[in-house]
Amino acid sequence: MKRISMREGMRGLATVAVTLGMMTAGITSRAETVLSNLTATISSTQYITANQWIAQSFDTNAQAWTLNSVSLSSDRGNPNFHNGNFFAFVHASTGTGDSRIPGASLGQLIGTDNPDGSQVYSYTAESISLDPSSRYWVLMGVSDGNSNYDFNYADVVAATGVWSYPYGGTFGGIVAESSNYGGSWTLSNYGPFLMEFDATLAAVPEIDPASLGSALALVLGALGLAERKRRRVIG
Repeated sequence: MKRISMREGMRGLATVAVTLGMMTAGITSRAETVLSNLTATISSTQYITANQWIAQSFDTNAQAWTLNSVSLSSDRGNPNFHNGNFFAFVHASTGTGDSRIPGASLGQLIGTDNPDGSQVYSYTAESISLDPSSRYWVLMGVSDGNSNYDFNYADVVAATGVWSYPYGGTFGGIVAESSNYGGSWTLSNYGPFLMEFDATLAAVPEIDPASLGSALALVLGALGLAERKRRRVIG
């Protein structure tokens, strides 16, 4: 049987140390566009008011993510009813299958409360973590007053990115509507809305440097002991 010399053992240990050292630094992820249909042909618009809230569903892929921002395609609509109080939140799902509806809120999307132009508005997410292979919702509404905002949607679910819009047969891109401030929801057969999602892959847990140092010390000690025993046998 081939004996491993102290030099070979140290060389192997160095390789392990470099590899584990890189792991302690974690894997740096960068933001990317994970879902977008902003370039889709607009089919029509849907209004959002204090009495008409809308939620657009989307599905994550088999990875965990941190949501960074959501961009919404707005239509100008009637400027006489652009008086602010618009909001957008991200919600988890409740229910099963394609009968799922918006559930618990995961956090607000921060941006203008008066998206009154025919343009794309970006809303920032603050530390919203999303699980793998899960359905979520972008809930849009008006908190109070007589504001009326129109947003664009397409009647095709084709989009780019690793996430997707669900297709629920007669439910189209699975849009949910509420006329009682989110107290109850019905699923509608149009959409999805034109949106873009930017997210970052969830960080890989880092290795505790103290634990790593202890492990390397044990390996080094074992190699030294083995080498001393080998020399005594040879000598």
